[in-house]
Amino acid sequence: MFGSTKCGKCEGAAFKLQEVNVNGAAYRMYAIQCTSCQTPIGVTEYFDNGSLLKKQEKAIADLGQKISHIENAVNQIAYALQSLRR
Repeated sequence: MFGSTKCGKCEGAAFKLQEVNVNGAAYRMYAIQCTSCQTPIGVTEYFDNGSLLKKQEKAIADLGQKISHIENAVNQIAYALQSLRR
């Protein structure tokens, strides 16, 4: 059986994400706070790194496909130019 997380201050068991401004931070952050007393119990990144990584992987795959099409077109042009020389 799993234990439940409780607030260390009021022992509440409900939490929320609250955007926080951290001086000097390069990125936006979220605090995980108790909904009853607002005590922060943790901090997490604003952006979901997994979804950002998936977007980058898709963009890289799309670029790879475009490069492949360009290579094919260049090869066809090279073949056509060689045919004209003969």
